[in-house]
Amino acid sequence: MNCHKLSACLIFFLLGLQLSTQAQLPLRNSRWQGATLAGQPVQLAFRNDSVFVTRLEGGAVVQRLRYEQAGDTLLVLQASASSCGTNDIGAYRLEWFRNSEQLVVRTISDPCAERNQLLSPGKPLTRVLLPQQAPRNWSYLDPAADSVAGISLYRAYDLLKGRPSTPVIVGVIDSGVDINHEDLRDVVWVNPKEIAGNDKDDDKNGYADDLNGWNFMGAKDGTTYENDHDEVTQIYVLWRDKFDKADPEKLNPAEKKQYQIYQRAKKQFLARYQAARPKRLALGDTVRFWQVTDQLKQQLAGPSTTQKAIREAAVGTDSVALAVRDLLAETYDPRFGSFTAFADLVRQRFPLFRRAMLGGALTTNNPDYKPRQAVGDNPADPTERYYGSPRLNIGRSAELGMHGTHVAGIIGAKRDNGRGIDGVADNVRIMMLGAVPSGGDERDKDVANSIRYAVENGAKVINMSFGKRMSPFKEQVDAAIRLAEQRDVLIVHSSGNNGENYDSVPAYPSAVYEDGTVARNVLVVGNSTWRIGEGLPSRSSNYGKQTVDLFAPGTDILSTLPNDRYASLSGTSMSAPCATGVAALLRSYFPDLTALQVKEILMNSTYKPDVTVRKPGSSERVPFSSLSRSGGLLNAYEAVRMAMQMTGKK
Repeated sequence: MNCHKLSACLIFFLLGLQLSTQAQLPLRNSRWQGATLAGQPVQLAFRNDSVFVTRLEGGAVVQRLRYEQAGDTLLVLQASASSCGTNDIGAYRLEWFRNSEQLVVRTISDPCAERNQLLSPGKPLTRVLLPQQAPRNWSYLDPAADSVAGISLYRAYDLLKGRPSTPVIVGVIDSGVDINHEDLRDVVWVNPKEIAGNDKDDDKNGYADDLNGWNFMGAKDGTTYENDHDEVTQIYVLWRDKFDKADPEKLNPAEKKQYQIYQRAKKQFLARYQAARPKRLALGDTVRFWQVTDQLKQQLAGPSTTQKAIREAAVGTDSVALAVRDLLAETYDPRFGSFTAFADLVRQRFPLFRRAMLGGALTTNNPDYKPRQAVGDNPADPTERYYGSPRLNIGRSAELGMHGTHVAGIIGAKRDNGRGIDGVADNVRIMMLGAVPSGGDERDKDVANSIRYAVENGAKVINMSFGKRMSPFKEQVDAAIRLAEQRDVLIVHSSGNNGENYDSVPAYPSAVYEDGTVARNVLVVGNSTWRIGEGLPSRSSNYGKQTVDLFAPGTDILSTLPNDRYASLSGTSMSAPCATGVAALLRSYFPDLTALQVKEILMNSTYKPDVTVRKPGSSERVPFSSLSRSGGLLNAYEAVRMAMQMTGKK
């Protein structure tokens, strides 16, 4: 969901009107409404968790059934005009394929032979697409055959049929991940040299009990902080004692560079800190907050109100009262109904409301907040390596691992298992590295250590779907990227979602080293949509003729969420794992290819539509080829063909 109005989105979410996500791909969220099964006089209609089946003969209804979903099972609840008894019970198993564009119904039990054949048990049923609607599996389709900007993954697998593959370890540097998800548990990396739970470093790699990866944000007691400082607050807290009273003329060259970074960060930090002052005022005195709220309820007693009316209500002249009034005006939306109903809802959910409103003022922008205290490391020491926890979920709940779980699913969710989705690569092992907090920004030392861990423990591809604007310890990240190149590891990085020219803005981690040379083993990916036309690049994607290597599908991508759920998300965070998946596919089926060769293949095999597009972040029209180094879209089929030619394996 793209949210620009706080009142219309954030507050609705936090006060209980949450976005629904898919658990076991429930029928209520299916796109099969109104579908007709090709070659059969059968019509399907989907309502909530039921599917209504109507069979026609000569235009007349001869049979009507209602099935209801219970988990993965369809139960016949109602039947009419059937040769079978209407009280007979039938049960069928529902299996999803091609990211829910195709389903298979398998009979569990049904005494009615006629009904048993109605949905052609065991045969794939494919949805007929509605106009202007992207298929759920659009990212895997073929531009020429299907007229959507997919990566031709199904055609790639046709080329690979019968060929052997070897497992490839993929490091996913992200937030937590649900390694017990039904679609991920079979593809999670398991450290073969580690004995789980004995609190010993069995393989002598410096990390005890690292069975599936490592969490560099974790504490020894197994907990993980949810929010870190944002980048400018990190730098401000880190260096204020060192540089606030320093004489820049007496600093050595390395310190001068840090001093300059600190001055930029301090300026931004102070601006953000001051901007949050009204919210801190409004929510710092709970007694006064409710006094002012009650005043407003008396003045705005009608069945509805407006933000303007709230903002113009008389509450006195003291700064706290004015701050409370303005905050309630900012967060009110007409869909809440009356002001009284809105205020009562805020009172009912006040802890959530307060946390949502203060947000960064309490954590990410609060210099007194100490997120790393439980971790036990020294944030000022970027060379420190052995800290953290083997537990991979962030915070109190697996829900906070949403981002990492979604990314992991795109790369390698178990294919062809009749559940949820199919990942891009079919023979990967996901190694999870925790370095990206739920709120705030990742720390350079965690990123560098995550890269090093992945490299030293066998990863061949690393996915990094995150980024920031400042990097106080860039030299440590550079050294880790150099190590990855030396060890033949490809790093895939998302370009970011600011709708900006990546060539001209600071963005980290960066493929450009401090000395100006470029890392050859880093692939930077922009976000494309399903339409081959002016809207091909996502409006929010960063782009760059010198720094973005290619575009890949990242809009409305269905993937895994914690607790066996599924949902569609958008962003370059989804584009990068799509490219990571194809890179892993090549390294799995063509293990002799080097990381640099895989990058070369991905760049040279892109699909290059000759279209004029809307430049992200503006209304300007430009050739799509001008937005990246390759000028094209990721294409798995052409990449496999090129790999076959390069290796002589035809």
